[in-house]
Amino acid sequence: MAAAVLAGAIGAGLAARESGSQPAATPPPRASASEAATYPPSELVRSCESAGQALRKRLDDDFAILVRPPFVIAGNTTAGELEQMARWSVLRPAGAMWTSYFDKRPDKVITVLLFKGDKAYRWWAGTLFGDKDLPHFGYYRNVDRTLVMNIDTGTGTLVHELTHALIVYDYPDVPTWFNEGLASLHEQCTVGEREITGLPNWRLPALQAAIAKGALRSLRELVSARDFYGPGQGLNYAQARYFCLYVQRAGKLPELYRHMRSAGRAAGADVKAIEAALGKPIQTVEKEMIELVKGLKFGR
Repeated sequence: MAAAVLAGAIGAGLAARESGSQPAATPPPRASASEAATYPPSELVRSCESAGQALRKRLDDDFAILVRPPFVIAGNTTAGELEQMARWSVLRPAGAMWTSYFDKRPDKVITVLLFKGDKAYRWWAGTLFGDKDLPHFGYYRNVDRTLVMNIDTGTGTLVHELTHALIVYDYPDVPTWFNEGLASLHEQCTVGEREITGLPNWRLPALQAAIAKGALRSLRELVSARDFYGPGQGLNYAQARYFCLYVQRAGKLPELYRHMRSAGRAAGADVKAIEAALGKPIQTVEKEMIELVKGLKFGR
């Protein structure tokens, strides 16, 4: 199996940036491979083993548990099924993101709970965490670094939320639009050993309709305003996702990520990072992105 095809839906992100330094003309080079060669550290391995033992006491016998540092993965399924889900929807995507984007890896345990069936998903979320008003597909609990997923809805949301869980260690002040754009790109994708490639998904029709009506705000406004989760949230997700897909198809997404990470928090920093990575004004970038989106198709 050379790649896994993933489909899913929405997620939640991190706070936007506010103020700071100017972006560098060129992004800093990738960190050395020394951390990857010695990862995971023994302390993290011990923490994961302890977390797995503690989780075993909180779950019933229907659950299998895997310890794969930095992840502790549990699901109400067989050990074999859980191993396959972990391999293709957690470990392989994480490895691809570390290779493509993230230099710094987690130094704390990340728990992944995969529930088969909506009833189990809601009951266990309430029992373990007291969470009641749940998204249909799943969510990420930043407070305790836990992904809680209704895996029967597909694995796309799992990879979306996994992106949020991993990016914070490498880029803690990632702006919301880029955090959600990259995570949403991973909702439907192919996962190779070294990269994740986004594909058109269910967010496309709404974006195409907004373009046709002239109702899409400018790319500059999307990346400069701090209202991503406001009234236009659904369209913001779509616009950010397909901007990331446009950049990926231009072969510049890892470069953009590094420019963004080094950009600082000054007003206009995100626009400058985009222009530096793509080598053209943001108005040209926007026109090219819109033309790409107009020609895309998504069939269920």
